[in-house]
Amino acid sequence: MNKYTSIITDDKFSLLTLRVTEYPKCLSHWETLISHLITKSKPINKALEPELCDLIRNTYESILFHFPYLENYHIDYALFEFKLGNISKVHKTFKQALSIFNQRSLLLWISYLKICNDIILEPKQLFKKYETAEKYIGLHFYSAEFWDLYLKQLEERCIMKNRYFIVLRKILEIPLYSYSKFYAIWLHHIDNIKDLSQLTYLVRKDELLKKFNIDVDFRRRRGLLLLDAKTKLKKLTKELYTVTQCQVLEMFTLFESKITTQYYTSPENLIASDEIVIWEKYINYTINLNITNLIYLNFQRALLPLAHYDLIWIKYANWLIDKENDLPSANNILLQGLKVSLKKSNILKLLYTVLLRMNEIQKLSDILNELEKSYGNKIENTEDFSLFWDFIQFTIFLKNTPSQSRYSDATQSTELLPSSIFEKIMKRLSYGDSKNGQEDILSNLIQLQTKDNTNTIEEEVFKRIIASKWDYYLNNGIFWALYSRLIFFDPSRSYLEKRKYIVSSIWKVASDYNLKNKISLKEFCINYLTDDIEIFEDLFDIHE
Repeated sequence: MNKYTSIITDDKFSLLTLRVTEYPKCLSHWETLISHLITKSKPINKALEPELCDLIRNTYESILFHFPYLENYHIDYALFEFKLGNISKVHKTFKQALSIFNQRSLLLWISYLKICNDIILEPKQLFKKYETAEKYIGLHFYSAEFWDLYLKQLEERCIMKNRYFIVLRKILEIPLYSYSKFYAIWLHHIDNIKDLSQLTYLVRKDELLKKFNIDVDFRRRRGLLLLDAKTKLKKLTKELYTVTQCQVLEMFTLFESKITTQYYTSPENLIASDEIVIWEKYINYTINLNITNLIYLNFQRALLPLAHYDLIWIKYANWLIDKENDLPSANNILLQGLKVSLKKSNILKLLYTVLLRMNEIQKLSDILNELEKSYGNKIENTEDFSLFWDFIQFTIFLKNTPSQSRYSDATQSTELLPSSIFEKIMKRLSYGDSKNGQEDILSNLIQLQTKDNTNTIEEEVFKRIIASKWDYYLNNGIFWALYSRLIFFDPSRSYLEKRKYIVSSIWKVASDYNLKNKISLKEFCINYLTDDIEIFEDLFDIHE
């Protein structure tokens, strides 16, 4: 019996696969399964059975489908391919992983570059990858390991030393957690200079003459001039060190030292509210520094631990919109957030707006359709009122672009909405106090009032509720206040007609019910029908 058959016929494997099938969003079950497969498959090498390779490969892909922000599993997957000798798949796996993190994962880049050091022989090709990595993660507070790798490869592979010192000098100006080690390297190189000409490795020739008054071509007493140059360079280095030290201490004290979770966690692991606040403050601090690459990087860092919280996705998208005027990137960020955030309504609302600004009407329609399907075409059942009402509002908008909307051919039973949408609203209202936002729905419907549709709103909403005897509304003063408001703002009636109708056809009916929230109805009377206050008080037995 080969390894593959032995594993898949094992009772433990059956149990583990059953668990991940039943609970696909439970990370610990997936971790147990992949660990079991790897252990049973050892040694992992080119001789591993193709069926077993595919089983492990499919398991990794399933894990990363459900948990795309698990950096360590992307790395494990790539290393698995590396052990099998599939170099092209190693590159492909890392590139796909980096795209998920918008190229800004320090952990992925370090792991990828370590492998590239071994498999890429051509220096130009290798340094191209280091330059790309530098662009995306070079400013990371904990990027010292990346810079160590870069300097080591420059030292080993470059014949000319200039490039090494250009990179080292660049590092000195970055506020890194391990900044002091690079200053020690720099000072070591200063001490090792034996001739004036070697100064140009550290500082450009024209800069030496302009800033330090040192002419490297000077022919006499070069020893004293070299000593003076070293002293001046060390002094400048000390000043730069002090500046960098202050920046690092500020970042570390205010933010980095208070952040305990720097990686993605599954939804069941909650992040402390204090830490979420720290991340928000850190992002604001970074934005105020106005260093664009660092802003992108710290947003991406925050997305990992806060992936399941809508606030970070919204903050990132708003920054892209307001500061960078980058609607496509904001759209991509919101789509990513939609997949993992536990609360989706605020992300959806901003996404709808972005798509409208991009004139992506069809994409907006597709997202609304998918959202409705996710609720079994009964979005009115959602507990999230904001999500429901945003869906309604943007569907109303799509109604006005009929060629893009699946509601365009709907037979309208009112002048307000397509009949299918109107019925969703009434269905939501029928749930009474079991759903929140019911008064907001009525208020929002009144805001759609025009001269021509007041009767429609009254007949198909307010009178329908009364005829249906939905006690939640009939015993609620807010309902009757909103009904009164609808009639009072009917532009087709005179003031006297409004007064008479409200008193005789609304208040008189309402007085038959045991109203709560009478104050809402009384406030309407005081604000709009002060002449009828005595009638109101008699009807509802309210007296000062």
